[in-house]
Amino acid sequence: MIRYPAVILMLAMPLLSGCFFETYHETQTFDLEQARPCCPAKTVIEVKDFENLSGAGQKMRYRAEQYRIVIDGYNKWVQAPDIMISRYFMTAFSQSGVNMLDERSYILSGTLNSFEINLTTKTVYIQITCQLKERKTGEIKLRKELSVSAAFKQDSPVEFAEAASKAVRELTEKLSAEIAAVTASRPAAGKN
Repeated sequence: MIRYPAVILMLAMPLLSGCFFETYHETQTFDLEQARPCCPAKTVIEVKDFENLSGAGQKMRYRAEQYRIVIDGYNKWVQAPDIMISRYFMTAFSQSGVNMLDERSYILSGTLNSFEINLTTKTVYIQITCQLKERKTGEIKLRKELSVSAAFKQDSPVEFAEAASKAVRELTEKLSAEIAAVTASRPAAGKN
């Protein structure tokens, strides 16, 4: 007789602990907006994958307080932020019908230093360090640290993705202006 109450208690434990009543949350996946072409004229840029030093991964993570980071188990990026930014730059700086071995051909590489959604300041902050090298000579034409931030109004993953897209767009425009300034001083192929 003593065995039946023990068996019933063991079977009832999951029900009593709430394991069967936890609410299901579907994981949502977010991406950056599609990049707009913004490559400086008559300039060929090959974008190498950026290295991720930010610590950010596919799961969305938020700075909730000065020293507290929260990792969101239900909302994630389609790829890690460094890959998304590299992909964005590849699209923005691509040109169809150009020769990668042209005299005005460059290689863009760099690191993602920070990719942060800050709930206190309601901003997405992104910082990169990038380098532009001439393909033929290997000469470094540009080494620059760039940062941007974009605000969001409400704490929601959709707004975080919109703000991140805006920040990456502004970052790309800044980088394009820097590249244009550096490459404008270089004569086109065959002209000295």
